[in-house]
Amino acid sequence: MPKAADASGLALSDALGPLYVISLAHRLDRRREFAAQLAKIGLSLKDSRVRVFPGVRPEKADGFPSVGAHGCFMSHLGVLRAALAEDAAGVIVCEDDLDFGSDLSARVPQMLQSLAAEDWDILYAGHLNLPKQLEPSLPGGLSQLKPALPVHGAHFLVFRCSVIAPLIASLEAILARPRGHPDGGPMHVDGAFNHFRANNPQVIALAALPALGFQRSSRTDIHALRWFDRLPVIRDAVSLARRVTRRRI
Repeated sequence: MPKAADASGLALSDALGPLYVISLAHRLDRRREFAAQLAKIGLSLKDSRVRVFPGVRPEKADGFPSVGAHGCFMSHLGVLRAALAEDAAGVIVCEDDLDFGSDLSARVPQMLQSLAAEDWDILYAGHLNLPKQLEPSLPGGLSQLKPALPVHGAHFLVFRCSVIAPLIASLEAILARPRGHPDGGPMHVDGAFNHFRANNPQVIALAALPALGFQRSSRTDIHALRWFDRLPVIRDAVSLARRVTRRRI
């Protein structure tokens, strides 16, 4: 029987919907690392609550800042389409470089209780740039975000069913426009989510404070690789160093 603290992943999925992890087929390193993260919260890649979504790797940037940014956008859009197709009550979206916070298990019960009592559409469980002075305004360490407040990072998000269809429509409209279009053309997916929120102020977005998940240091698939991530032998040494550093944090 699992320890109580190890059941937080089950509680999250039961309350919020299936957990999708976006993972490129060739990134076995990231998938192994994320499997270890899931184990900490009582889940696995083979769990019925977990879906591994094959990350998209387009051949061209097609107006996006990079090929990787294009693929990230299409991967998130694909997850939302899949969640809509299975008529899920909501969906938890994770990128495979996500590390869950060490306090996630302790915070989940009160956070879920608060979410059940509030109207909301999007939860930023992970984020990168929110103002340091932002304080929780709701129980469970949650804060409602102003529609125009941009949030960076798309590594740990939750969407309720109420917002999935309109968000898909917004992303598809962005895809159909040229880059630089005044109504919003191809952009990083976190920017597309910000664009959607700014244009739909009725959508309620919450953030967990502090964040419940963080992006671990790993070789990027979105931006141009640095020289030490391109050379095979050095790349492997850097990867090992990153793993050792994470264990010490």
